[in-house]
Amino acid sequence: MTDAALSLNAQGRLATLNEAGILDGSDCLVAARVCAALGEEPTSDAALAFAFAVRAVRDGSTALDLADVAGWTAAVDVDEIEQDAETAQGLVDLPSPEDWLHALQASPLVQQRILRIDLGLVYLDRYLADELLIASALTDRVPEHLPPVDLSVVEESIGKGDLNKEQQTAVRSVATRPVTVLTGGPGMGKTHAIGQILTALLAASEGQLRIGLAAPTGKAAARMNQSLGATLEGDSAIKPAVTLHRLLGPLPGTNLRFRHGAHDPLPHDVVVVDEASMVSLNLMARLVESLSPTTRLLLVGDPDQLASVEAGSVLADVVAGLDASGAVVRLVHDYRMGDDRARLAAAFRTGVPDQVAEAIDQAKSGVQLIETDTPSLELIPRVAQHALKLRELAAAGDADAAVEQLGRLRLLCAHRHGPFGASHWNRLIEMELAKHAPDIRSHQMYVGRPILITRNDHGLGLNNGDAGVIVQTPDGTRAVIETGHGRESFPPWLLSEVETMHAMTVHKAQGSQAAEIIVLVPPVESRLLTREMLYTAVTRPQEHLTMVGTREAIALAVDTPVRRTSGLRQRLSS
Repeated sequence: MTDAALSLNAQGRLATLNEAGILDGSDCLVAARVCAALGEEPTSDAALAFAFAVRAVRDGSTALDLADVAGWTAAVDVDEIEQDAETAQGLVDLPSPEDWLHALQASPLVQQRILRIDLGLVYLDRYLADELLIASALTDRVPEHLPPVDLSVVEESIGKGDLNKEQQTAVRSVATRPVTVLTGGPGMGKTHAIGQILTALLAASEGQLRIGLAAPTGKAAARMNQSLGATLEGDSAIKPAVTLHRLLGPLPGTNLRFRHGAHDPLPHDVVVVDEASMVSLNLMARLVESLSPTTRLLLVGDPDQLASVEAGSVLADVVAGLDASGAVVRLVHDYRMGDDRARLAAAFRTGVPDQVAEAIDQAKSGVQLIETDTPSLELIPRVAQHALKLRELAAAGDADAAVEQLGRLRLLCAHRHGPFGASHWNRLIEMELAKHAPDIRSHQMYVGRPILITRNDHGLGLNNGDAGVIVQTPDGTRAVIETGHGRESFPPWLLSEVETMHAMTVHKAQGSQAAEIIVLVPPVESRLLTREMLYTAVTRPQEHLTMVGTREAIALAVDTPVRRTSGLRQRLSS
């Protein structure tokens, strides 16, 4: 463990669990400081629960199930703890979940509402408040408050829309319900359905509905505008998609407070949110509390993909919680992916390892497995060949061809660092390039460098997730970037928030595609080896998928869905 991960404030079991790597230094620091302020003993069961509640949120959960803690500590070898045996053994002598909850009830942490207990789970106060808000906002909405639309016109529009059965159901649902959730994987017609929904609603309201489009990131909003281009151009009543933050109107100096809320609702009759799987609990709470009772809400996304990097698996919880209500519409027909890739994606969604193995073994084209536990550039020569071709086109000044080449291949990694991480593979590829182009060693913005924008820059019109290439031009080197409004050229020195993307993380690739995807499957001991991670990666290719890893790791991933503890789906279903 690094020094930064160790806490100097931790005592007793907190210190032992911190040394064992079960708790991070930040978990212990927060617990120690809050307990000191409230007079709670830092060695108490309540302090321990607080530290684990902080860890749970850091891991993506919105609540702590005390029954999970024994599993987290079970793998610790107490003989390796640099404390006396009695102290080390104490870390596994945890109270039962029932006794632990009882002890918490009397703690100042609960009495002062720092911690909350609900549904048998332990919450940090803010996360329980957001869960309760989302649940009530989605279930309390009633159709009678919605602006009326002419349902006969809706049916007429459906007849003209070239829609399958599920897409037709989605149009009718949004016309008649205050909340609709539209789900489906890549290529299943979600965007086409959105366009037809908007067309039908506008026709059925004589263009009177005010429609707001949004997505979690600037890149996703730009893709939404591109996909809905014809619909947006055909009706001025629909404003172009923006980020959820921009839709809500962020207040200066904070990412958590917005101009629009319960006191000042959004001025929209319909709000459509694409890529909803990436929306965190906090942001979803801010969205739903900003909706007027007269607003229709359409959430669109793939609940099988990776959830937000922040706490919550909101879309998956909403889909599970509202399923019985009829508000969830699932698209099932695959229009885009080839047969082999479609079968593999479907097998991942079943969660059955044998079905995934069968889909891989029966693939004739479109899917390949390179079995190895030590991936190398020699095993996947197309990666270096792609980088060399990108360099060649960029050096020749052919910007359009270079950007097109960039979209031909993506190398995806679950990790950022380490031998299976994106940063490590970026270095490997640059070292290989440097054998042919020595200037790569001395210039950060070298010609042929593929770059990824990592933060929105409204001044330049760039969004987090935009990608481009450094190209040699008669005017010097330029960064040519594919933006939501076309290809733009910038002096490289204007770009401050960028990273190299010979390789990139699966999280950053979410929502994008490339002709060929090569995914490095992490080893079986990786905490990031999950069904959602690998499913997200294998659904990115437009033409060909290569997985590099072991069958054991793939099977374990399929059998390991992300478990983010939450009470949201229970609240919605009840």
